[in-house]
Amino acid sequence: MNAQNGDLSLDFLMRKSQDVAAFLPDELSYLPEPSRSKAYLGTRSQNPQESGSTNTATETLEKEQDAIVIGLSFFSALFHVDWQSASYALDLFPLSASVALEASGHKACRALIPEEISPAAIALVKLSRGAATDASEGADASQATQSTSRDMELANLLKGMVIGDKDSLSSLNDVVEGLAYLSVDPDVKHALANDSKFLQQLFTLVPRRKPLPTSTSNSSLLFGILLIISNLCAYRPRLSQEDAQVAKLKRMAKAGNVSNRTMPEEPLNALEDDVTVRSRCRQALASGALDVLSVASGVESQGIRLALGKIYLSIVEDKDNRGKVLQSGGARSLSRVIQSSTSSSTPIDPSILPAIQALAKLTITSSPLQVFGPGDGAMLDAIRPLSQLLLHPSSNLLQQFEALMALTNLASQSTGCADRIYSTPHLLNKVELLMLEEHTLIRRAATELICNLIGGSEKAFSRYGGSPDVHATKSKLQVLLAMSDMDDLPTRLAASGALATVTSVSTACQAVFELQLDRHRAFSIIARLIDPSVTLEDDDPDDDEVAGNPGLVHRGVAISKKAGKKTAPKSAGVTKVAKADWKEGFKKQQAGVSDMTLLTTIDENNINTNLQKRWTVGEIYTYIGGVLISVNPFRDLGIYTDETLQKYKGKNRLEVPPHVFSIAESAYYNMNAYHENQCVIISGESGAGKTEAAKRIMQYIAAVSGGEDSSIQEIKEMVLATNPLLESFGCAKTLRNNNSSRHGKYLEIMFNTHGEPIGAQITNYLLEKGRVVGQLENERNFHIFYQFTKAASDEQREQFGLQGPDAYEYISRSNCLEVQGIDDSNDYADTLNAMGVIGLSNQEQNEIFRMLAAILWLGNVRFEEMDDGNSAISDTGITDFIAYLIEVDSAMVQKVLTSRVVETQRGGRRGSVYDVPLNPAQATAGRDALAKAIYNNLFEWIVSRINVSMKARSASAQVIGILDIFGFEIFEDNSFEQLCINYVNEKLQQIFIELTLKTEQEEYVREQIKWNPIKYFNNKIVCDLIEERKPPGIFAALNDACATAHADPAAADNSFVQRTAMLSSNAHFEARGSQFLVRHYAGDVMYNIAGMTDKNKDALVKDLFDLVGSSGNQFLQTLFSDRPDPSSKKRPPTAGDRIKASAGALVDNLMKAQPSYIRTIKPNQNRSSKEYDTKAILHQIKYLGLQENIRVRRAGFAYRNTFEKMVERFYLLSPSTSYAGEYTWQGDAKSGCEQILKDTGIAKDEWQMGVTKAFIKNPETLFALETMRDRYWHNMAARIQRAWRNYWRYKNECARRIQRFWKNNKEALEYAKVRDYGHRNAGRYSLLSYRRFLGDYLDVNGQNIVGSDLRSVCGLGTEQAIFSSRVQILVSRWLKSSKPSPRFLVVTAKAVYIAATSEKDGLSLERKIPLVTIKSISMSNLRDDWLALNCNASEEGDPILHCYFKTELTANLLTLTQASISVLIGPSIEYAKKKDKKAQIQFVRDETIAKDDVYKSHSVHVPSGEPSSSTSRPAARRKPGIVRPITQGKLLRAGGPSDKGKTSRPKPAAQPLPGKSAQFAAVRPTPVAPKSAPAPSTRISVPPPPPPPHKEPEAELYKAKFAFEGQEGEISLKKDDTVELVEKDENGWWLVRKDGQEGWAPNNYLELIPPKPKAAPAARSPPPRPPPPPSAPLAVAAAPIPTSSASKPTVSIMSVKSLAADASAKPVAVFPGLAPSNGSAVPWKKSAVVSANGSSSSTPASSRPSSSLGVKPPPVAPKPKPVPPPVASKPSGSKPSPKPPIPTAPRPGAGVAPPKVSKPSAPAGQMDLAAALAKRAQKIADE
Repeated sequence: MNAQNGDLSLDFLMRKSQDVAAFLPDELSYLPEPSRSKAYLGTRSQNPQESGSTNTATETLEKEQDAIVIGLSFFSALFHVDWQSASYALDLFPLSASVALEASGHKACRALIPEEISPAAIALVKLSRGAATDASEGADASQATQSTSRDMELANLLKGMVIGDKDSLSSLNDVVEGLAYLSVDPDVKHALANDSKFLQQLFTLVPRRKPLPTSTSNSSLLFGILLIISNLCAYRPRLSQEDAQVAKLKRMAKAGNVSNRTMPEEPLNALEDDVTVRSRCRQALASGALDVLSVASGVESQGIRLALGKIYLSIVEDKDNRGKVLQSGGARSLSRVIQSSTSSSTPIDPSILPAIQALAKLTITSSPLQVFGPGDGAMLDAIRPLSQLLLHPSSNLLQQFEALMALTNLASQSTGCADRIYSTPHLLNKVELLMLEEHTLIRRAATELICNLIGGSEKAFSRYGGSPDVHATKSKLQVLLAMSDMDDLPTRLAASGALATVTSVSTACQAVFELQLDRHRAFSIIARLIDPSVTLEDDDPDDDEVAGNPGLVHRGVAISKKAGKKTAPKSAGVTKVAKADWKEGFKKQQAGVSDMTLLTTIDENNINTNLQKRWTVGEIYTYIGGVLISVNPFRDLGIYTDETLQKYKGKNRLEVPPHVFSIAESAYYNMNAYHENQCVIISGESGAGKTEAAKRIMQYIAAVSGGEDSSIQEIKEMVLATNPLLESFGCAKTLRNNNSSRHGKYLEIMFNTHGEPIGAQITNYLLEKGRVVGQLENERNFHIFYQFTKAASDEQREQFGLQGPDAYEYISRSNCLEVQGIDDSNDYADTLNAMGVIGLSNQEQNEIFRMLAAILWLGNVRFEEMDDGNSAISDTGITDFIAYLIEVDSAMVQKVLTSRVVETQRGGRRGSVYDVPLNPAQATAGRDALAKAIYNNLFEWIVSRINVSMKARSASAQVIGILDIFGFEIFEDNSFEQLCINYVNEKLQQIFIELTLKTEQEEYVREQIKWNPIKYFNNKIVCDLIEERKPPGIFAALNDACATAHADPAAADNSFVQRTAMLSSNAHFEARGSQFLVRHYAGDVMYNIAGMTDKNKDALVKDLFDLVGSSGNQFLQTLFSDRPDPSSKKRPPTAGDRIKASAGALVDNLMKAQPSYIRTIKPNQNRSSKEYDTKAILHQIKYLGLQENIRVRRAGFAYRNTFEKMVERFYLLSPSTSYAGEYTWQGDAKSGCEQILKDTGIAKDEWQMGVTKAFIKNPETLFALETMRDRYWHNMAARIQRAWRNYWRYKNECARRIQRFWKNNKEALEYAKVRDYGHRNAGRYSLLSYRRFLGDYLDVNGQNIVGSDLRSVCGLGTEQAIFSSRVQILVSRWLKSSKPSPRFLVVTAKAVYIAATSEKDGLSLERKIPLVTIKSISMSNLRDDWLALNCNASEEGDPILHCYFKTELTANLLTLTQASISVLIGPSIEYAKKKDKKAQIQFVRDETIAKDDVYKSHSVHVPSGEPSSSTSRPAARRKPGIVRPITQGKLLRAGGPSDKGKTSRPKPAAQPLPGKSAQFAAVRPTPVAPKSAPAPSTRISVPPPPPPPHKEPEAELYKAKFAFEGQEGEISLKKDDTVELVEKDENGWWLVRKDGQEGWAPNNYLELIPPKPKAAPAARSPPPRPPPPPSAPLAVAAAPIPTSSASKPTVSIMSVKSLAADASAKPVAVFPGLAPSNGSAVPWKKSAVVSANGSSSSTPASSRPSSSLGVKPPPVAPKPKPVPPPVASKPSGSKPSPKPPIPTAPRPGAGVAPPKVSKPSAPAGQMDLAAALAKRAQKIADE
C-alpha cells in the first residue's frame, strides 16, 4: 500500500479501535493510551512498502522490546476490530502466540501461518476449524479431513483444562474461546453435552450471587461460555422453499468453480436432528445453563445480548423447557435484553428479533400473568417489541404468527393492553392485511387478535361497529363477515365472536342490514353460523364438517341447536329438503351384533360366528347384557389411547361400543352413585388376555377418578406401578402365553366419599414356585431372572457375581432365553422404576437382587455320586459364593445340601440324632426346595411391602376390586399345580353360576315374577369333589395320604392312589391307576399322581430352616420369620389347605361387592393374530356357559331393587310423588314405585312388581330413568336460572324507571335544594308547593335577547349567572324622599351586578358589587320583599332592593360565599345611605294594605303574613300517569304489582323417604281438635272429667325352661326368664317381648305362667299419653295396615306410613342375576325370609338355635317359611311378619290412641314471582 493509503487505513483503524461499543470484547483496553500511540507510530514507520524490506523492519523493532510487545498487542487487538486490514501487515512481525491466536481465526491469515510454528492449542483450534471451513468451500479437502480428526483431541485437551481449574483467567478465556470454535462440530457438541461434570464446572466460572465485574476478561469469558451454550442448543436452519433453492444454487455455483460438476447436497448428520438437539438443551439446562443466562442478561454488551436472544430462542423451541425458563426469570431477562437493545426513537435492529421471538413463544405458552407478573407495566412494555416483530420487513411467517398469538394473549388480559395494542402505529393496518393472508394459521391468528381487541378496547369497538358512521362501519364488517364464511373453523369462531360483540349496537346492525341489501350474503352467512346444515338456493352442497358446533353458541352468535336438520324456506309454504350426506355410505359397518342377546338364534354356532365376524375386523369386545366377552387379538389395535378413554367417560354402555373401559366406567359410576363396593371378575384360560384387561381397568380408573392432592396422585402412580413389578416377579412365558400370570392377585382400590383413590391392597394367591427350579421345553422361568441377568449394572454384576442368563441352570434348562415381543432390558428398567414409585429403598432393592442371585447360584450346584452312593458337591466354589450371598458358613451350606439330621423318638421321648447322607436325587430335591422357598417368601414379602406403601391415607368409603388370576390349564403333564389352579377357576365359575343363573331364578320364584326357567349346569358338584371333607374330597385324601406315609413320598403317593378309589362314586371323577381324571366345567383333565403328596406337604426340612436361622442377613431372616415351631405337635397346613383357604377368602371378598364380569376367550394356541380356531372357541363358549347366559339374560330382568330404593332414587320423576325436590307420596313404597313407573310412560311389559322389589326388564329402561333423573336436575336448574334472570330483569327494569325519573327530574331537584336552603322567610310564594328556585329568571345564560344584553353590559364573558331578576332599588332624590326605581339584578360567583335602562344610554351597568365586600344582608321580620346589602364603606352607600325572590336571592348569596355573609332580621333595616351617613327603614304592620307592601318616607307598610311556625305546603298532587307493568319473561305474568297472581296448586306436605326417619316439621305429631269444638275462650273453664280407663288386654306370660342363644332377629333367654307373648306361629316359633325388646324364640323352650287372680278395679287417673315412636329408622317396615274388624285387640299405629321390603337392601348391576335375592351381592349370606304380609326377615331359614346348658334342650322347630304373596296385611294388633329386626323402643300400649299427625295447611294460592317481587318493591318504597 502507498503511504497515503496506509495513513488513511491506519487512521481509520485507530479511530475504529477507540470504539468501545464493539460487538466482541476487545483487547484494546489492555493498552494504555500512550502505548496505543506508540504502536500506531511504529506501525506507520515500519510499513514494508516504505522501507522495502521485511528484515529491516524486524531488526528495527527488535531494538525496542517494548515496541515489539506494544505492536503485537496492537495487532492482536486489531484482529478483533478489522481482521482484513490487520492481515495486510501480518508479515511485519514474527508470530507470537497472541497474534497467532487472533490470526488463526481468519481464512486470509491462515494461509500465511505454518501450523508447526503455532505455539498454542488455541491457535491449533482455529487452524483446525478454519481448515474444515475452507474445505467446505472447496479450498482444501485433505486439510479438512486432517483438521477434523484433531477436533476431538483438542476438545478433550481443553475440557481437561476447564475441569482442572488451575489456569489463570486469561488462559481460561483462551480455553473457552477455543471450545467455542470447536463446539460448532456435531461430534464435539455431543461430547460436550454428555459430559455433565464439564458443563457444571464450566458454568461455575460465572459468578451467580454477585454481579459480574465489567472487566474485559470477565466479559470475554462470559461471551465464550454463551457461544458454547448457543452452539449446543442450536437447531439446524429451517429454510423455506425459496431459501432452500437459493442455497442449492450457491452450492452448484461453488461446485462449478471447483470441478465443473454438481455438488451433492450435504447429508444430514444424525447428531443435528431435532431430537438430539432437544436432548442437548435439556442436559445443558440440567447443568445450570439458565443461571448463566440470568447473570448474562445484566451485562452491558451488545454481543452478549445478541447471543442471549439466540440461546433463549433455541431453548424455548422445546415446549417442555418453557416452564423452566419462566421459573428462572427468563422472561425478565429477555425483557432486559430487548429494552437495552431498542429505543422508541430508532427502528428495531434485525439482530434482536430472536430475543423478541423467544419472548413471544413464552407469552403464547403461558398466561401473561405468569410471564410478566401481576402488574400491567411489563405487559405494556412488551407490546412494542412484539408489534415491531410483526411489522419488521425481515420477519418471516412463523415470527409473524407468534407475534400475533402473543398480542392476542395480551389483548385478552386487560383493557389497558388492548388499548395500547390498538394505538400502536401501523399495527392494526398490518393485522387487517394479514387477515387476507393465504396461510390459514396467519389468517386465524389475525382474526383472533381483532376479536380480542374489539372485546377489550373501546377504540377498536368503535372502529368496527361502534362508530355512528354506517358507511365506515360497513367496510370493516364486510371483512368480519368474509372471515365468518371461511372453511377454517377457528377462524369462523373468532370472526363470529367479533360479530356478536359489535352487533350489540344499532349502528353495526344497520350496517349488516345494508350489506345484506348490497351483497345478499350477510344473512346467509349468519344463518350458517347458527346452523351449518341450513342450505340456501345459491349454496353448493358443501362438506359440513362442524354441524352444530357448540363453539358458535359459546361465542354468542347462535342459539342452542335443536335436534334434527332444518332447511331455509325457499318460498312461502315450500320447504327444500336437505340433501342426503353421501359420506354416510362410507361409514364403518358394524360386524355382527355388539350385544349377543340380540341374536336371532341362540346356539353355540351362532355365538361363535358372531364372535368371529367381530374378531376378524378388530372388534374384540362383545356384550351379553352387562357381561363383556373379550377375544384376544394378539396384536395392538390402538384402542387404549387417552382419546379413546375420554369417549367412555361418563357414558353408559349403550352409548358407546363394547369395551373394557365401559366395564370400568360402570363399576366406577355404580360405586359413586349407589355407594357400594364393586369388583371386576376376569375369567378365562391362560393366554386369553386377563392380565391385559386388568391393566386397562386400572388405567381407566386412574384416569377418571380425579383428585389433585399429591397423596391421591401418589396412590394412582403406585397402583399403576404394581403392574410391571408383579409381572416381572409373577409372570412367565408358557407354551400358551408369553406373559402368563403364574400367580393370582386381587387388587382392591379404596376410595373416599368423593370417589378419589386413597389406598389399595393386593391379595396374592398361589404362586407357582415350582417354575423357579424347572420348566417345560420352550418355556421360561419368571421374567425377573432374565431381566436381572441381561440388564444388571456393573456394580451388581460385581457384587453378586452375575453372568449372562445362559450361565445358570435354572433359567437356561428350557432352551428359551429370548421371546419375541419382550425386551428384557427395557422391562428391567421399568421394574426398577416401579420399585422406586412403590417406595422400595435402595437397600431393600439390593437385598431383593441378592436373593435372586442366591437362587440362580443354587441352581448351579451339582451333585456327583460317590462310590458309597452318597452325594458330593462337584464345585465347592459355588457353595462358597452362595454362603457369601446369604451370609452363612460355607461348610454348613455344604453339609445341609448333602446330608440330613434325623432324630429318633421312642414313646414320645427324644431319641438319638443321626446325620444321614443324601444321594444325588435327594440332595437335588433339597436344593430345589430351598430355592423355591426363598423365591416364594420373597414374592410374598414384595406383595406385603406394596400393601404397606399403598395403605389407605384416610377413611375408606368404597372399594373397587380387580381380580387377575391364572386361567384354566390343561397340559400334557398336569400335576398338583394345575389341580390348584383349576380348582380356583371352578370356584370362580361357581360364583358366576350362583349370581347369574341359580340365584337369579331362585329370586324370581321368591318374588313371584313370571318368567320361563332356564336349565344350566351347576358345577358345585365339581367343587365339592375337590374341597369337601365329608365325604372326603381330593384335598382331604391328599392330606390323609401325607399324614399316614409322611416319610416316604412314594409311599404317600401309593396311599393316595388307594384313597382315590373312594371318590369314584362322583360322576365327575375317574381313577386310572397312577392318574385320575376330573371332569371340570372347562373340560376333562388327566392328573398325574406322582409327586402330588410331596408338593402338598410343601415343607422344608429342619436342616434348611436351621441354615436360614444361622444367617447374618436380616432380610433373609425376615423372609422366614414364620418358621414352624419344632416342638409343636400340630400338623402344619398343607398346600391344599392353604389354597382352599385362599379360595374361600377370595370368594368372601368377591361376595362383598357388586360384581362385573369379563369373560376372555383365546382364539388359538399359536398366539397368531390371523388364526381363528373354531373348535377351541366352541369349547370355550360351552364351558363358559355363554349360551345359558344369553338365555337367562333374554328371559330375565336386567335390574331389580327394593321399593324403598327405587322410590328414593326416582321419586323426582313423578309429579305424584314429588314437589320441588321434596318427597310427597303418602302411600306405601310399593304403590309409590308403581306410580313412578306409570307416570314415566314405561310400558307395562317392561317391568314387574315383586313382593319386595321392582324388576326392570331391559337396561335401556333403566338408562332412560337415569337420563330422566339427570334431566330433572337440569330442568330444575334451568327454572331457577330463569326465575333468577326474570328477577334481575324485573330489578333492572325498576332501576331503569328510577333512573329515568331521576334524569327527568334531577335539574328540578337542584332547584328544590336551593329552595329548601333558602326557607328563612315565610313568604307567600316560598310556601307554595310548586314554587321552584330557578335562579336565572332573565335567561342571562340562555339565548334570550334581554339576557344576552345583560351579559354583554355586565361583561360576564364565559362566567355563568347564578341568579337574575327584575328588582326595584331605593333611589335617593335631592330634597325629596327616596323612591323605588326598576333595575336588573345579576348575581354571579364573584359579584352582584345592578343594571339600569335609560332613554339616553339604553341598558347600562350601574353598579358592580363584589361578593367579598358584602358584610351582611338586612331584612325585616314581616312578609315584605325588601332587603339591604350592607357593604364596605363606599360613596354609593348600601343598595336597598325590593325583590319578589328575596329568599332565593339570599340563599344564593349565602351559598356562593359559604355563609360568610350575616343575615340580620329585625323590625327595621339599617343601612349606609352614603359613606358616613346611616339611615333606617321602619316596617309597619298595616292591614289596610291589600297587596304586597308600600314604601313611603323611610317606612314600609306591609300586611300580616304566615305565622313563624309555618312550613311549606305539601306537594301538589300530580296528574296520575299510566302504570306500565313489567311483563317481560315467562315467569312474570301480566298485571301490575297490585294485581294478585293466579292461584297455583297448593304445595303438598313433604314426607320422609321410605326407610328414613321422619324428622320433618310437616309430620311432627300434633293434637288435632275436633271440628265441632268452639273457639277458645279467654275465661278459664273447668276441664271435663277424664274418660274411664281403657281395659288393657291380658298378656300371657311365659317362663324360659332352657337357656337360648339367639341370633339376628332372635331373642336370647336365660333359664327362668319371664317373657310376654306377642304372637304365636304354627311352625313352633313364637314372638315374645322381654324388657321392652321383641324377638323370636322356640315354643318348646317356654312354659306358661298361670295368671294371677285380679282384684276389683279401683278408680284411678287416666293413663299417661304413650311416648312417641323412636326416631331411628326401623330395619324392617311393615306394610300399610287397613282397618279391620278382627276380634283381636287393636294396636294403634302412627299415621306416618311405612313401606314394605327391606329398606337397607342394595341395588344390583345392570344384568340379570348379578346380585342375590336380598339385594346384597352375597348369595351365601343370610337371605331375607319373606312373610305372608310382605315384610322380610334377615335370618336364614337354615339357622338353628343352640343351648349353652349341659341339659340337652328339646329340638327346635323349623322357622316359618316364606308364604307366597299376595296376602292382605293383618289387622292392627294381629300377629306381625315372622322374625323382624327387634325395635329398640317398646311398642305403645294397646288401647291408647296415639297422637294424630296434622298436615300443615296448604296455602289457598301461591303468589307468582312478579307479584311477589312487585309487592316487595312496593313495601320497600312505602317504608
